[in-house]
Amino acid sequence: MKRQVSGAQTPYIGTATRGLLPGLTCGLVDPVGVEEPRLSWEARLPVAADVTVHAGGREVWRTLVPPGTSVVDVPGDRLDPLMPYTWRVEGHATGTFTTGLRGRWDAPWIAGDPEAAVALRGSFTARTGRAWLAVTALGVYRALLNGVRLGDEELAPGWTDYEHRVRYRLLELTDRLVPGENELEVWLAPGWYAGHVAGGGPFRYGDRPAASAQVLVRDDDGLRRVAATGSAWTLHDLGRPRADLIMGETVREPSGRSWPASEVPAPEISVEADLTPPVRVIGTVRAVTVTEPAPGIQVADFGRNVVGRIRLRVEGPATIEVRHGEELTATGRLYTDNLRTAGQRDEFDLGPGPHVAEPAFTLHGFRYAEITGWPGALTPDDLEAVLLSSALPVTGTLTVSDPAVRQLIANIGASADGNLVSVPTDCPQRDERAGWTADISVFGSTLGFLRHTQAFLSGWVTTLIDGQRSDGAVPHVAPVLPEYGYDSPVWSDALVEVPWLLWRRYGDDRTLRRAYDPMRRWAAYCLAQADEGIRPGRALGDWLAPGTVETPKSLIATAALARSLRLIAHAADVLGEPHAQEYGEAFTRVSGAFQQAFLNGPRLRTETQTGYAVALAWDLIPPEDRAASAQALADLVRDGGHRLMTGFVGTPLLLPVLSETGHHDVACRIFNQEGYPSWRYQLRAGATTMWERWDAWHHRNGLQTPAMNSFNHYAYGCVGDWLFRHVAGLGDDPRGTGGGFGELLLRPGPVPLLRQAHARYRSASGTVESGWRAGPDGVQFTFDVPEGVTARAVLPVRGAWDGMTVNGTFLMGLNEQLPTTRLGDGGCALNLPPGRWSFTAPGPAVNHLLQAWDELR
Repeated sequence: MKRQVSGAQTPYIGTATRGLLPGLTCGLVDPVGVEEPRLSWEARLPVAADVTVHAGGREVWRTLVPPGTSVVDVPGDRLDPLMPYTWRVEGHATGTFTTGLRGRWDAPWIAGDPEAAVALRGSFTARTGRAWLAVTALGVYRALLNGVRLGDEELAPGWTDYEHRVRYRLLELTDRLVPGENELEVWLAPGWYAGHVAGGGPFRYGDRPAASAQVLVRDDDGLRRVAATGSAWTLHDLGRPRADLIMGETVREPSGRSWPASEVPAPEISVEADLTPPVRVIGTVRAVTVTEPAPGIQVADFGRNVVGRIRLRVEGPATIEVRHGEELTATGRLYTDNLRTAGQRDEFDLGPGPHVAEPAFTLHGFRYAEITGWPGALTPDDLEAVLLSSALPVTGTLTVSDPAVRQLIANIGASADGNLVSVPTDCPQRDERAGWTADISVFGSTLGFLRHTQAFLSGWVTTLIDGQRSDGAVPHVAPVLPEYGYDSPVWSDALVEVPWLLWRRYGDDRTLRRAYDPMRRWAAYCLAQADEGIRPGRALGDWLAPGTVETPKSLIATAALARSLRLIAHAADVLGEPHAQEYGEAFTRVSGAFQQAFLNGPRLRTETQTGYAVALAWDLIPPEDRAASAQALADLVRDGGHRLMTGFVGTPLLLPVLSETGHHDVACRIFNQEGYPSWRYQLRAGATTMWERWDAWHHRNGLQTPAMNSFNHYAYGCVGDWLFRHVAGLGDDPRGTGGGFGELLLRPGPVPLLRQAHARYRSASGTVESGWRAGPDGVQFTFDVPEGVTARAVLPVRGAWDGMTVNGTFLMGLNEQLPTTRLGDGGCALNLPPGRWSFTAPGPAVNHLLQAWDELR
C-alpha cells in the first residue's frame, strides 16, 4: 500500500524586530489572570535598564536590573486584584498583564446535563467601569454575552486533576456591554470531567458537569461582583443531546425547552487562574478527494492526519453521520479497529435550508471521514477539517535541502500540535488520549525548539505533581489515571526531566522549585527499592523496541535513577538548596553499582543499542572506557546493517550519543536508512504525522495490531533534537547547568544526502542561528550569536586551515581575536563573541564530507 505524502504545514508566528523585543509574563504574551508576575523578554540586556509597571498611567513599581538580565519578578503585594497593568524595560521590551482575583473563589456552581451540552443563562444590568467575566467548569464550556461568543478558546478550561484543582479564565466584557440588561450564557458539556476518558467509560470524576461564573466590575469605588451563577439562572436545550470528547457529538435544531438551574455544592479543590495557553483553532484543511466505496457511503480524504473536527456546508433537510479514522481498509472503507472503543462519530439532523454545521465539544484524530446520509454527491468543497491545538507560539525553524527531511520536520510539528490539546497526550484518535509522561519527556527538547513550551509544560508539571502518591511514586500519566500505573523508570522520571528542561530552556526556576521536593520524594522512593544501588526492572522498559534482544529493564531502571539523582543535584545547586552533595554522592554510588552489574570492562554484558545509549548519554561509563564503549556501540550498529533497534528509551539518545562520541557518520547512516525500521520508512509509506510504532504499517504485514496502533504519536519525533543540535548545529552546551539557553554549543554536522541545513531559534536569551551550505569547492558555516550569550563553535574541518575565512578574512590571521583549538579528530573549536559569523572552509578541509556525499548520492 503506497500513500501520497501531503506536504503538511504548520502555522508560523513571525519574529519581532531587533531593538524592541516582545514582552512575556510567565512565558505568555499579555496574559490575564496573573497572580505573581514574572516579566521576561527574549534577549539578555546589553546594559542596565529600568523596569517599570504602570496602572492607569500611574507608576506602581520600578526597579533597575543589571546587564545580562532577561527576567524579573514583580512583588505581588504591590498589585491589586483584577487590574490591568502595562510594563516596560526601557528601550528593550514592553508588555501588559492583568492580575487575577487573588482570593477564594465563591461563585455558586450550577449543574449541567450528564450527556448533553446545554446552555446556562442568566442576566445582569450593566454598570459603568471595566467589567470581566470569571468562569470555570467541571467539564468544558463556551461563554457568550448577548448571543456573541466571548474569546476563541475551545474546550475550556481544559483537563486538570479534578481531585486537586480546576482553572478559571478572565474574559473582558467592557466593550461588549449594552445599556440595561445583558444576557450571559455558558454552554456546558461533560468534557473530561463527566465524559468518556481513556477507555474507562464516562463519569470518571463526577456524574454531571457543573459551571461557576461571576461578573466583576472595577470602577472608582474598587472591585465588586455584580452577577454570578445561581438558582435564578435557567438551563436551555442547545440541540446537542450527545456531546462527548471521545465518542462524538450530535447536532440538531434546539427544541426551545428550558428548565430551572440547580445549584450543587462547590468542589473542595483549588480554583485558580489559568496561565496555560488556551486550546484554539489553528487552521483549516480542505478535503482533497471524495470516493464512494459503496452505495450511499462517501469517504473524504483530507490528505494528512489531523486533529479537530469537521465543518459541513450542506443544503438541508438532511440526516448525516460522519465517522472519523486514520486509515482505510482494502475496500476503501474507513478503518476503525485501532480506535478501540472511541466512537469518533458525529451526527447532524438538519432542517431545510443552507447550513454550516460543526460540533463544538468533541475532538477527533483522523485523515479520512466516512459520510452517510449526504443529500446528493459530496464534493471536497462541502467540508473542511477544523484543527485544534493549544496553539503554542512557533519559536524554531529548520530548513534543509532534502524534501523528505522537510516532510519529516513537518510531520513532527503536526504531531506536536495535534497532541497538545490542554495536556501533552500520546495520541488523539483512540480511546486513550492520556498525558503519558515518557512521551513528553523524550520529545520535550525537540518540542522546545519548535514551540514556546514554558507556560504549557509548567502547568502540566503541576498536574503531574498532583498525581504523585504519598509514598513518592509518580504516575505514568498526568492527569493521573491510576489504572495506567505508577513507578516506571523514564516514564516517572519525567517529574525530574521536564522541570530541568524548563530551567535549561527558559531559566524557569519557579517550576524547578515547585517540583524540587516532589523530585526528592521520588528519589527517596526509588532508592528505598534499590538493592545495593540496582533498581529492579519495572513496567515498560525500552517500549516498542524492534528486534529480539531486549535491553534489561533493571539496566534501564538503574540508569534512569542515576540520571535523576544527578539532575536533582544540579537542581539543588541552582536553587541554593543544601542537598547537592547528597545527591551527587548518591549518583556516584548508583553509577558504580551500574558498572559492576552491567559492564564487563567497556562492553555491556547484554549488548543492545539502547543499553549503550543510556550508559553513554547519562555518564555511567568510566571516563577511561568511554571511547571503547562508544566504539562498541558503533560496531553493534554497523553489524546490524546500520538499522536502529531502539524504542522509546533508546531512540532519543542513540543518534546524539553517536554524534557526540566521534561516530557522526554512523548516526547519519542510521538516519538515512529507508528500510524498516527508520524514519524514512515512514515517509516512504506516506506518513504525514509520526507513528507510535516503527511498524504501524509494514510493507509485508500491513497494519499492526489494532490493540495499540496510532499514526499520530510524537515520541519518535525526538529525532528533531538531533537535527537541530547535531545537523544544523544549534544547541545549548551540555556541559553547562545554567538556565535560559545562555551557553551555546554550535556544532554543525553535515549529513550525507543533504546539501544544506539551517536552524533558527528564538531562545529566552535571543535569536540564535546555525547552519551550513555545501558547494563544489567547500562548505560555508553560518552562526548568529545574541548579545550576552557565550558560544562555543566546533567545526568539522580537517587538514590545512590556511584557506578558511571568517567574515571574509583568513582565519589564520585572527588568532588573537578568535583563538582556535585543534581537536583530536582534526576539527577546530573556538569561542564566538556575539554577532553574525560566516566561516568558509575550502575543499581540502572538508573533503571527508564531500566524499561521503558522493558515495551516497
